[in-house]
Amino acid sequence: MLVVDDDPAILELIAARLQDDFDVVHTSDPFAASDLARGRRFDLHLYDLSMEPLPGLELLLLTLARAADAAVVLMTGEPSIERAVEALRAGATDLLLKPLRFDDLPTTLHRALQKARARGATQGVRVAAVHEALTRAVEAKDPTTSGHGERVRLLCRRVGEAFGLGPADLEILDGAAALHDIGKIGVPDAVLSKPGSLTPAEFDLIKKHPELGFRILEPVPGLDAVRRCVVEHHERWDGRGYPYGRRGSEISVPGRVLILAEVFDALAHARSYKAAWTRPQIEGFFRDGRGSHFDPELTDAFLGLVERDFEQLVQPEVAR
Repeated sequence: MLVVDDDPAILELIAARLQDDFDVVHTSDPFAASDLARGRRFDLHLYDLSMEPLPGLELLLLTLARAADAAVVLMTGEPSIERAVEALRAGATDLLLKPLRFDDLPTTLHRALQKARARGATQGVRVAAVHEALTRAVEAKDPTTSGHGERVRLLCRRVGEAFGLGPADLEILDGAAALHDIGKIGVPDAVLSKPGSLTPAEFDLIKKHPELGFRILEPVPGLDAVRRCVVEHHERWDGRGYPYGRRGSEISVPGRVLILAEVFDALAHARSYKAAWTRPQIEGFFRDGRGSHFDPELTDAFLGLVERDFEQLVQPEVAR
């Protein structure tokens, strides 16, 4: 059993009460939970809802992305009907109220485990739906980015097809575009939604999100190529990007498409720190960035699309 709560005192109480019923592994670091689960499958997960920087609901979604039939029980000291419905819809097996009833806790958790096994045998959880929920969790942290993941996904497909990418690369792009900002779950809300310029320290926090996304997705099987794009999406053709300063052909081809599409969508839509750019501004930015920020051949193909179909690139769902 894996228990995660950012209050060490509660962790010790839970571990002491359950030691006769479960082999309990516990941590106060929600990101460390993914590391613990990487080489080991847990029968049961118990997470606190209100943790920083990774709340229990997001940790639940990450767990289900890795193992769709996992039994995950959430704990909260702030009960409400809305919170209970949100947790159960996201795939939680049960929601327990704090302070916990320690006398009943082993029985309650065994019952949750049986419930999860029965549910897994009859219906399971679609991983694609969990991925979508993760994307929405990121966008909920900054309402100005609502729809960004889906727009980038559709834009990547348009650009990839125009550049002649095959089905395998287009499939990688679908996943990478939807999940590219997943690392922002670990960035404070005040930084993500701050109006105006960021301080150097705040920008350093933002710059951690590609590596954090790479780490978050590491336990999910079959996502190696997607994870590579996720960690690459702020690199530059000239090697002046982050986090690794990769340049030119060191960046995967799907990664180069994602870099371009992500920047276009960020420029074309208003954010907390800026207004939406005009078409001439965007075209000038990409011409100036050809061969420095962006793959030059890919930029040429993209500018051709912009010339023919700018409005549907800004709102690509219209083109579906």
